[in-house]
Amino acid sequence: MIIMNIKDLKYFHSLVQNKNFSIVAEKFKVSQPTISMAIHRLEENFNTVLFTRDQGRHLLSVTLSGQQLDEHVQAILNHLTVAQNSINNINTNKFILGLPPIMTKYFFPKIAKHLTENDLLRDIVPVERGSAELEKMLLEGSLDMSLMGSIQNEQHQSLSYQHLGDDHFTAIVGTQSEFFEQNKIWFSELKKEKIITFDSNFVHSEAIKSFSHMNNFRPNIVYQSNDAQVIQEMVAQNVGVGFIAKSAIIDRPDVQVLPFYDEQQPLFHMNLVQRKDRILSSKQRLIADLIYKNATLI
Repeated sequence: MIIMNIKDLKYFHSLVQNKNFSIVAEKFKVSQPTISMAIHRLEENFNTVLFTRDQGRHLLSVTLSGQQLDEHVQAILNHLTVAQNSINNINTNKFILGLPPIMTKYFFPKIAKHLTENDLLRDIVPVERGSAELEKMLLEGSLDMSLMGSIQNEQHQSLSYQHLGDDHFTAIVGTQSEFFEQNKIWFSELKKEKIITFDSNFVHSEAIKSFSHMNNFRPNIVYQSNDAQVIQEMVAQNVGVGFIAKSAIIDRPDVQVLPFYDEQQPLFHMNLVQRKDRILSSKQRLIADLIYKNATLI
Protein backbone atom coordinates (compact mmCIF):
# COMPACT_ATOMS: atom_id res chain seq x y z
CA MET A 1 0.00 0.00 0.00
CA ILE A 2 1.30 3.45 -0.97
CA ILE A 3 0.83 6.07 1.76
CA MET A 4 1.65 9.64 0.82
CA ASN A 5 1.75 12.95 2.61
CA ILE A 6 -0.09 15.76 0.79
CA LYS A 7 2.76 18.12 1.62
CA ASP A 8 5.18 15.73 -0.10
CA LEU A 9 3.08 16.00 -3.27
CA LYS A 10 3.05 19.79 -3.08
CA TYR A 11 6.83 19.90 -2.56
CA PHE A 12 7.32 17.49 -5.46
CA HIS A 13 5.13 19.44 -7.89
CA SER A 14 6.84 22.70 -6.98
CA LEU A 15 10.25 21.10 -7.49
CA VAL A 16 9.17 19.88 -10.94
CA GLN A 17 8.20 23.46 -11.78
CA ASN A 18 11.23 25.22 -10.27
CA LYS A 19 13.97 22.55 -10.46
CA ASN A 20 15.62 24.19 -7.47
CA PHE A 21 15.54 22.93 -3.87
CA SER A 22 16.24 26.31 -2.28
CA ILE A 23 13.42 28.04 -4.17
CA VAL A 24 10.93 25.34 -3.12
CA ALA A 25 12.14 25.40 0.49
CA GLU A 26 11.78 29.17 0.62
CA LYS A 27 8.32 29.03 -0.95
CA PHE A 28 7.00 26.63 1.72
CA LYS A 29 9.08 28.11 4.57
CA VAL A 30 10.85 24.79 5.31
CA SER A 31 14.45 23.58 5.16
CA GLN A 32 16.04 22.06 2.05
CA PRO A 33 16.50 18.69 3.85
CA THR A 34 12.70 18.63 4.37
CA ILE A 35 12.23 18.83 0.60
CA SER A 36 14.92 16.20 0.00
CA MET A 37 13.30 13.80 2.47
CA ALA A 38 9.89 14.28 0.82
CA ILE A 39 11.31 13.39 -2.59
CA HIS A 40 13.13 10.41 -1.09
CA ARG A 41 9.86 9.11 0.42
CA LEU A 42 8.10 9.38 -2.93
CA GLU A 43 10.94 7.62 -4.73
CA GLU A 44 10.80 4.79 -2.18
CA ASN A 45 7.02 4.54 -2.47
CA PHE A 46 7.12 4.29 -6.26
CA ASN A 47 10.46 2.44 -6.45
CA THR A 48 11.79 4.87 -9.03
CA VAL A 49 14.04 7.88 -9.54
CA LEU A 50 12.14 11.15 -9.97
CA PHE A 51 15.02 13.60 -10.47
CA THR A 52 18.58 13.45 -11.73
CA ARG A 53 21.31 16.00 -11.18
CA ASP A 54 24.04 17.02 -13.62
CA GLN A 55 27.02 17.05 -11.27
CA GLY A 56 29.06 19.28 -13.55
CA ARG A 57 26.52 22.07 -13.93
CA HIS A 58 24.39 21.25 -10.86
CA LEU A 59 21.25 21.20 -12.99
CA LEU A 60 18.20 19.29 -11.75
CA SER A 61 16.26 17.32 -14.37
CA VAL A 62 12.91 15.55 -14.07
CA THR A 63 12.99 11.91 -15.15
CA LEU A 64 10.27 10.34 -17.30
CA SER A 65 8.86 8.73 -14.14
CA GLY A 66 8.88 12.14 -12.48
CA GLN A 67 7.03 13.70 -15.40
CA GLN A 68 4.42 10.94 -15.31
CA LEU A 69 3.95 11.22 -11.56
CA ASP A 70 3.56 14.99 -11.82
CA GLU A 71 0.64 14.58 -14.23
CA HIS A 72 -1.19 12.56 -11.58
CA VAL A 73 -0.08 14.81 -8.73
CA GLN A 74 -1.53 17.85 -10.48
CA ALA A 75 -4.88 16.05 -10.79
CA ILE A 76 -4.76 15.00 -7.12
CA LEU A 77 -3.95 18.50 -5.89
CA ASN A 78 -6.64 19.98 -8.12
CA HIS A 79 -9.25 17.54 -6.74
CA LEU A 80 -8.20 18.39 -3.20
CA THR A 81 -8.60 22.11 -3.92
CA VAL A 82 -12.05 21.49 -5.38
CA ALA A 83 -12.99 19.36 -2.37
CA GLN A 84 -11.82 22.03 0.07
CA ASN A 85 -13.68 24.79 -1.78
CA SER A 86 -16.85 22.67 -1.97
CA ILE A 87 -16.75 21.86 1.74
CA ASN A 88 -16.10 25.52 2.59
CA ASN A 89 -19.25 26.39 0.64
CA ILE A 90 -21.24 23.73 2.51
CA ASN A 91 -20.03 25.12 5.82
CA THR A 92 -21.34 28.60 4.97
CA ASN A 93 -24.86 27.16 4.57
CA LYS A 94 -25.23 29.51 1.60
CA PHE A 95 -25.74 28.99 -2.14
CA ILE A 96 -22.82 30.51 -4.07
CA LEU A 97 -24.30 31.44 -7.46
CA GLY A 98 -22.34 32.73 -10.44
CA LEU A 99 -24.07 35.46 -12.42
CA PRO A 100 -22.80 36.86 -15.74
CA PRO A 101 -23.84 40.53 -15.96
CA ILE A 102 -25.94 40.06 -19.10
CA MET A 103 -27.91 37.12 -17.72
CA THR A 104 -28.22 38.86 -14.35
CA LYS A 105 -30.06 41.77 -15.99
CA TYR A 106 -32.19 39.53 -18.20
CA PHE A 107 -32.86 36.66 -15.87
CA PHE A 108 -32.24 37.10 -12.15
CA PRO A 109 -34.89 39.74 -11.31
CA LYS A 110 -37.52 37.45 -12.84
CA ILE A 111 -36.82 34.59 -10.43
CA ALA A 112 -35.98 36.66 -7.32
CA LYS A 113 -39.71 36.86 -6.53
CA HIS A 114 -40.01 33.08 -6.34
CA LEU A 115 -36.91 32.80 -4.17
CA THR A 116 -38.30 35.49 -1.84
CA GLU A 117 -41.64 33.69 -1.56
CA ASN A 118 -39.75 30.62 -0.35
CA ASP A 119 -37.54 32.68 1.99
CA LEU A 120 -34.44 31.63 0.02
CA LEU A 121 -33.18 34.86 -1.53
CA ARG A 122 -31.13 35.69 1.58
CA ASP A 123 -29.31 32.36 1.21
CA ILE A 124 -27.84 33.28 -2.17
CA VAL A 125 -24.36 34.77 -2.41
CA PRO A 126 -24.08 36.26 -5.93
CA VAL A 127 -20.74 36.31 -7.74
CA GLU A 128 -20.83 38.53 -10.85
CA ARG A 129 -18.20 37.74 -13.47
CA GLY A 130 -17.96 37.00 -17.19
CA SER A 131 -18.83 33.45 -18.29
CA ALA A 132 -15.20 32.46 -18.92
CA GLU A 133 -14.18 33.35 -15.36
CA LEU A 134 -17.30 31.73 -13.89
CA GLU A 135 -16.50 28.47 -15.67
CA LYS A 136 -13.03 28.51 -14.13
CA MET A 137 -14.54 29.12 -10.68
CA LEU A 138 -16.98 26.23 -11.16
CA LEU A 139 -14.13 23.91 -12.08
CA GLU A 140 -12.20 25.05 -9.00
CA GLY A 141 -15.23 24.32 -6.81
CA SER A 142 -15.62 27.96 -5.71
CA LEU A 143 -19.24 28.11 -6.91
CA ASP A 144 -22.17 25.82 -6.20
CA MET A 145 -23.81 26.66 -9.50
CA SER A 146 -23.71 29.35 -12.15
CA LEU A 147 -25.73 30.88 -14.91
CA MET A 148 -23.49 30.85 -17.96
CA GLY A 149 -23.55 32.00 -21.52
CA SER A 150 -21.94 29.97 -24.29
CA ILE A 151 -21.97 29.63 -28.06
CA GLN A 152 -21.98 25.85 -27.54
CA ASN A 153 -24.65 24.06 -25.52
CA GLU A 154 -22.13 21.95 -23.61
CA GLN A 155 -18.40 22.48 -23.32
CA HIS A 156 -16.57 20.90 -20.38
CA GLN A 157 -16.85 17.21 -19.53
CA SER A 158 -16.67 17.88 -15.78
CA LEU A 159 -19.72 20.17 -15.85
CA SER A 160 -23.44 19.46 -16.07
CA TYR A 161 -25.55 21.84 -18.19
CA GLN A 162 -29.27 22.62 -17.96
CA HIS A 163 -30.36 24.61 -21.00
CA LEU A 164 -32.48 27.66 -20.19
CA GLY A 165 -32.88 29.35 -23.56
CA ASP A 166 -31.14 31.03 -26.50
CA ASP A 167 -30.52 34.60 -27.58
CA HIS A 168 -29.12 36.24 -30.72
CA PHE A 169 -26.11 38.48 -31.13
CA THR A 170 -26.79 41.80 -32.83
CA ALA A 171 -25.06 44.90 -34.11
CA ILE A 172 -26.06 48.26 -32.63
CA VAL A 173 -25.38 51.61 -34.30
CA GLY A 174 -25.74 55.31 -33.48
CA THR A 175 -27.70 57.96 -35.36
CA GLN A 176 -24.76 59.02 -37.53
CA SER A 177 -24.12 55.51 -38.83
CA GLU A 178 -24.93 54.75 -42.46
CA PHE A 179 -26.76 51.67 -41.16
CA PHE A 180 -29.07 53.53 -38.74
CA GLU A 181 -32.12 53.38 -41.04
CA GLN A 182 -31.69 49.65 -41.69
CA ASN A 183 -33.57 46.87 -39.90
CA LYS A 184 -30.92 44.15 -40.32
CA ILE A 185 -27.30 43.81 -41.39
CA TRP A 186 -24.82 41.29 -42.75
CA PHE A 187 -21.81 40.70 -40.51
CA SER A 188 -19.59 41.23 -43.56
CA GLU A 189 -20.79 44.86 -43.70
CA LEU A 190 -18.84 45.48 -40.48
CA LYS A 191 -15.51 44.81 -42.18
CA LYS A 192 -14.50 48.49 -42.26
CA GLU A 193 -16.26 49.51 -39.05
CA LYS A 194 -14.82 50.19 -35.60
CA ILE A 195 -16.22 47.54 -33.27
CA ILE A 196 -17.08 47.95 -29.58
CA THR A 197 -17.88 44.80 -27.61
CA PHE A 198 -17.34 42.91 -24.35
CA ASP A 199 -13.93 41.79 -23.14
CA SER A 200 -12.49 38.28 -23.32
CA ASN A 201 -14.24 37.13 -20.12
CA PHE A 202 -17.53 37.20 -22.01
CA VAL A 203 -18.89 34.77 -24.58
CA HIS A 204 -19.05 37.65 -27.09
CA SER A 205 -15.35 37.24 -27.83
CA GLU A 206 -15.94 33.64 -28.98
CA ALA A 207 -19.03 34.66 -30.95
CA ILE A 208 -17.24 37.42 -32.83
CA LYS A 209 -14.39 35.00 -33.62
CA SER A 210 -16.94 32.58 -35.05
CA PHE A 211 -18.58 35.29 -37.18
CA SER A 212 -15.16 36.48 -38.34
CA HIS A 213 -14.01 32.99 -39.30
CA MET A 214 -17.14 32.42 -41.39
CA ASN A 215 -16.69 35.79 -43.12
CA ASN A 216 -12.91 35.58 -43.59
CA PHE A 217 -11.88 38.86 -41.99
CA ARG A 218 -10.61 40.13 -38.65
CA PRO A 219 -12.85 42.87 -37.20
CA ASN A 220 -11.34 46.14 -36.03
CA ILE A 221 -12.14 45.98 -32.31
CA VAL A 222 -11.31 49.41 -30.89
CA TYR A 223 -12.71 49.00 -27.38
CA GLN A 224 -13.76 46.20 -25.02
CA SER A 225 -15.78 46.64 -21.83
CA ASN A 226 -17.49 44.52 -19.19
CA ASP A 227 -20.47 46.89 -19.02
CA ALA A 228 -23.33 46.77 -21.53
CA GLN A 229 -24.39 50.33 -20.74
CA VAL A 230 -20.91 51.65 -21.48
CA ILE A 231 -20.97 49.88 -24.85
CA GLN A 232 -24.38 51.34 -25.70
CA GLU A 233 -23.39 54.83 -24.62
CA MET A 234 -20.25 54.72 -26.78
CA VAL A 235 -22.37 53.58 -29.72
CA ALA A 236 -24.86 56.40 -29.05
CA GLN A 237 -21.89 58.80 -29.21
CA ASN A 238 -21.06 57.28 -32.62
CA VAL A 239 -17.66 55.95 -31.52
CA GLY A 240 -18.28 52.70 -33.39
CA VAL A 241 -20.61 49.76 -33.99
CA GLY A 242 -21.52 47.61 -30.99
CA PHE A 243 -21.56 43.80 -31.03
CA ILE A 244 -23.83 42.62 -28.23
CA ALA A 245 -26.41 40.00 -27.26
CA LYS A 246 -29.97 41.21 -27.71
CA SER A 247 -30.88 40.54 -24.07
CA ALA A 248 -28.21 43.01 -22.90
CA ILE A 249 -29.71 45.92 -24.83
CA ILE A 250 -31.68 48.73 -23.22
CA ASP A 251 -34.10 50.35 -25.68
CA ARG A 252 -33.21 53.94 -26.52
CA PRO A 253 -34.08 56.12 -29.54
CA ASP A 254 -30.48 57.03 -30.42
CA VAL A 255 -29.35 53.41 -30.83
CA GLN A 256 -30.61 51.13 -33.59
CA VAL A 257 -30.54 47.35 -33.04
CA LEU A 258 -29.65 45.35 -36.16
CA PRO A 259 -30.08 41.56 -36.16
CA PHE A 260 -27.80 39.71 -38.58
CA TYR A 261 -29.01 38.35 -41.92
CA ASP A 262 -26.37 35.60 -41.82
CA GLU A 263 -27.99 32.15 -42.02
CA GLN A 264 -25.13 30.54 -40.12
CA GLN A 265 -24.42 32.43 -36.93
CA PRO A 266 -23.53 31.53 -33.35
CA LEU A 267 -26.28 31.70 -30.75
CA PHE A 268 -26.02 32.88 -27.16
CA HIS A 269 -26.96 29.72 -25.25
CA MET A 270 -28.05 30.35 -21.66
CA ASN A 271 -27.38 27.51 -19.22
CA LEU A 272 -27.54 26.66 -15.54
CA VAL A 273 -24.26 24.87 -14.81
CA GLN A 274 -22.68 22.93 -11.96
CA ARG A 275 -19.91 20.39 -11.47
CA LYS A 276 -21.09 16.82 -12.15
CA ASP A 277 -19.60 15.67 -8.85
CA ARG A 278 -21.16 18.48 -6.79
CA ILE A 279 -23.51 17.22 -4.06
CA LEU A 280 -26.06 19.84 -3.06
CA SER A 281 -27.84 20.07 0.28
CA SER A 282 -31.65 19.85 0.33
CA LYS A 283 -31.88 23.65 0.59
CA GLN A 284 -29.40 24.15 -2.26
CA ARG A 285 -31.32 21.62 -4.36
CA LEU A 286 -34.55 23.55 -3.72
CA ILE A 287 -32.88 26.80 -4.81
CA ALA A 288 -31.49 25.15 -7.94
CA ASP A 289 -34.89 23.68 -8.82
CA LEU A 290 -36.60 27.06 -8.36
CA ILE A 291 -34.04 28.78 -10.57
CA TYR A 292 -34.37 26.18 -13.32
CA LYS A 293 -38.18 25.99 -13.14
CA ASN A 294 -38.68 29.73 -13.37
CA ALA A 295 -35.86 30.36 -15.84
CA THR A 296 -37.35 27.98 -18.38
CA LEU A 297 -40.57 30.02 -18.30
CA ILE A 298 -38.75 33.13 -19.56
